Amino acid sequence: MDMKRFVIMGAGEVGRFLARGLSDSGHSVTLIDSDPAKQQMVETSLDVSFVLGNGTHIPTLEAAGIARCDLFVASSSSDEANLAASLLAKTLGAPHTVVRVATAEDVTRYGRIYERTFRADLLLSTQLLTTTRIRNHLLGYNTLEIEYLAGGALQIRRTAVEADSELAESNLADAALPRDCLVLAFISNGRVTVPTGGDRPKVGDDVLVIGTPKAIDEVERRASRHARQLGLVVVAGGGATGHAVVSNLEGRVKQLKLIELDRARAETLAVSFPQYDIIHGDATDLSVLSSEGVAHAHAFIALTGHDEANLMACLLAQELGARQLTARVQKSETSNLWKKLALLEVVSPRTIAAERIRAYIDSNYEAHIVSFENGAAEFIQRRVHSQSPAAGERLADIEVPRGLIVAAVTRSGRAMIPRGDYRLEVGDDVV
Repeated sequence: MDMKRFVIMGAGEVGRFLARGLSDSGHSVTLIDSDPAKQQMVETSLDVSFVLGNGTHIPTLEAAGIARCDLFVASSSSDEANLAASLLAKTLGAPHTVVRVATAEDVTRYGRIYERTFRADLLLSTQLLTTTRIRNHLLGYNTLEIEYLAGGALQIRRTAVEADSELAESNLADAALPRDCLVLAFISNGRVTVPTGGDRPKVGDDVLVIGTPKAIDEVERRASRHARQLGLVVVAGGGATGHAVVSNLEGRVKQLKLIELDRARAETLAVSFPQYDIIHGDATDLSVLSSEGVAHAHAFIALTGHDEANLMACLLAQELGARQLTARVQKSETSNLWKKLALLEVVSPRTIAAERIRAYIDSNYEAHIVSFENGAAEFIQRRVHSQSPAAGERLADIEVPRGLIVAAVTRSGRAMIPRGDYRLEVGDDVV
């Protein structure tokens, strides 16, 4: 394995977790942070270099060896500093940059603008990654990270084919699937098949589908003869992540209650979600949980800004009888321990972000390639350029090898599922 050089701005949970993994793999890592306390922590616990300073200052980046690095990661707590540092790092010679931002909207709606303006090769949101992980766990999905195209207009979802499924009873070409979706693959015992119209999945196989959320819900009903809808779900914490999780559960729960300690925020949430019960209260108070029926909850999700409160709330909900427990925990070192001790799902946003960055490194810095089933198949996103033989051609007239399928096209910020008569244009992003 060739040793590579990495410079990471921000010695918080994401930076330290990523630095530890890269250093343990034999790579050279330099951490940048302006907090002297972080310097002492890093120097006593990690085998990495440390530069004390502001990552948006050129002398600091030069002291970290930015021109000689293979990748610069901006993972501080400031979005503005991360974006500015990415632009400076590229200007000073860094070949690849990764930028962490806070909110999901920065990636789903404005991601390409930020990437172009600040020359970021990979833009990721801890909120988006966390929300996706929680929703997948709660609903039983296996949703791929590439699901967010054109502000979330299209999703990719994996669902099982059960007995009496319409998909298992006829060839794919004869299945009356919604227009706004496309079956991409059949997955059987880890083997991935990109189907033609004459193929059909077997009972027990999984199918991978791309489409609008509404169309995919319909495919799931036809494949599994049911769509998972939860009973009572209780969410503790109405901050940015709690707000995003609740928004993503719309239409998937029969009843939802959100407990928020701050009265002003609870009143704001009540206006945003009039269809749900918003409770002003303390989620670590057993009497509050009991009075809100947590004993009968299908799922309890603790998303406050404090690890201890989240874990305490989950343990109390578990004691009352809630069936499925999820706690957001910032400290990655304790996540696995709590998962084993308390039998609950622990979600660490910073660990998830670090894992995504590591996957980007392992894919040889391909930001828009996502592999699954241990590399059996990949999603690749490419832009149509003027020199491309496909520019101006109809999909039906483009000869592609078996095993490859055009899943989606994004044009002017709008994503669509293309058909054979669709004509590719210069500037289209093709998945």
